[in-house]
This record gives sequence, structure tokens and C-alpha cells, in this order.
Amino acid sequence: MTITATQTVVVFVSLLAMFSPPATLGAAAAILSGAPRAVQRRLAWEIGRNYALVLLLAIWLGRYLLLLLGISSGALTATGGAALLYQGLPLMTRGAKSPEPRLEASKDSVAAGSSNWDQLAVVPLLFPVTIGGGTIAVVIAAAERYPTLPDLGVLSGVILAMAPVVALTFLAAGPVSGRLSTGAQDVLARFSGIVLVALATQLLVEGLTGLVAATPLGVAILGALHR
Repeated sequence: MTITATQTVVVFVSLLAMFSPPATLGAAAAILSGAPRAVQRRLAWEIGRNYALVLLLAIWLGRYLLLLLGISSGALTATGGAALLYQGLPLMTRGAKSPEPRLEASKDSVAAGSSNWDQLAVVPLLFPVTIGGGTIAVVIAAAERYPTLPDLGVLSGVILAMAPVVALTFLAAGPVSGRLSTGAQDVLARFSGIVLVALATQLLVEGLTGLVAATPLGVAILGALHR
């Protein structure tokens, strides 16, 4: 096994920050405001389960798709860093006022006045409120960086640990969002943004270094720097 305890925590924190419970609380409360409490509970655990299923598929099958497409691990790591940066910068600079696409999707769903809550469990509650393209890219990049069976088992454990976090966030959406002040939501959202940007910088540096090291000129430059 090559993944360390620190790296495992980093993956978990990355997924937690990308999920961003403070931002999700507002979006989920807007969508489910008219749903009965029993429906909210059922959908919360259903979304948590589906979150785990989708990301477990990404971990175990995503690498083979990359091999088929000929995409290098360095390129995917850099892409994951770019995705984190794209999601983290608005949160860090604008906080809860960040006009995230998933919040816009929630407004569209509420405006539609849909009463079929089971349909909302997939779109927009799972995609894109809970899982976006950046989340999948980061998960596949982690699987590519830690490809052994024990490593993939650890990553699977991280996904399974995130599933109840997702479910509990949706369970708390109704009661908690009404009690959190705008300022508190803003502070929590900004903190999530700072974590995302820090992790994005690390992934971008690692990915770009891997891309450079894969070229003859890059090998020469890195060799000269280490002398």
C-alpha cells in the first residue's frame, strides 16, 4: 500500500470541501422546502447511497477508461487541480454569495414547482448539487495516483465515510439552514473555498511537474535543477 494516513485525510478533506456542506444546505433547503419530513429523510439517505455508488464506480473503473483514452496521470492530476481551483475561487472570494451553477439549478427546480420528489433526487440533488465533474475528476486522479488494490480499498473507505456526511447534510438542510445566519454561512463557505484553493495549488504543481517530467526537455531541466 502506497497511500499514507496523511494522504488519505487529504482525499477526504478534498471531497468534503468540494461537497461544501454550507453551500449544499442552502441549495437543498430551497429545493426541498415543500417536501414532507419523511420524504426529506428518505431522499437524504438515497442521495448518500447514490453518491457512494457513483464515486466507487469512478475509483474502480475510471483508471481503465483513462488507459483506453491514453490520458496520463499527470494530466489528470492537473485537471483535478484546475477543477478544484474553479470551484474554490468563487467560494473563497464571494463566500455564500458565490453564484454556483448548482445553486442556479436549485432555483430552476423550485421555479418549476415539481412535486415529484423522487425525480429531484437525481437531478439536481445528486447532479450537480452533490456531485460535479470536478469531484469525479479528483476521485479518478486519486485512483490513478494510488492504483494498488489496498490503496483502492482505502479510497473506497473514504467514499463510504463521505456517504453519511452527505446524507446528514441533506437531513439537516431544513432545520439548520433556517437557524444559520447569513454571516455564518458566508464564513463557512469561505473556509471551504480556502481549503479547495490550497488543495488545488498542490494538485496543479504535482500534475504539471509530472507532465514536464514525462518529456525529454523536462527531464533535462529537472535534472539540472537537482544538481
